Amino acid sequence: MFCPIWRAPYMTINRDTYVHDMLASCGGANVFADRPERYPTITLEEVAAAAPEVILLPDEPYRFRRVHLPDFEPFGDIPAIRTGRVHFLDGKLLSWYGARIGEALERVPTLLAPTDR
Repeated sequence: MFCPIWRAPYMTINRDTYVHDMLASCGGANVFADRPERYPTITLEEVAAAAPEVILLPDEPYRFRRVHLPDFEPFGDIPAIRTGRVHFLDGKLLSWYGARIGEALERVPTLLAPTDR
């Protein structure tokens, strides 16, 4: 899966972050886990090459919205784009520890679970 945290430039997370740990606990395999920077800057070409099956677009720290979907239109071969597995979600579920952990553990796995497509 791919989960950006910023746009212009696109940034994501590596394995040394709370967001990565939360997503891994929910069944996600981060396509940029092995990057040396905790918050690597990446291009959408790199996302396409990584071929994530799921893309999660949180509303924080950057507020991703439907208006940002055209960024991915040139990359229709990304499995997540091809199968419609691009999900918008409350960023607090991924980045705020404490009371939100329970809700994250209930909701996020359903977004990451394999499908029959």
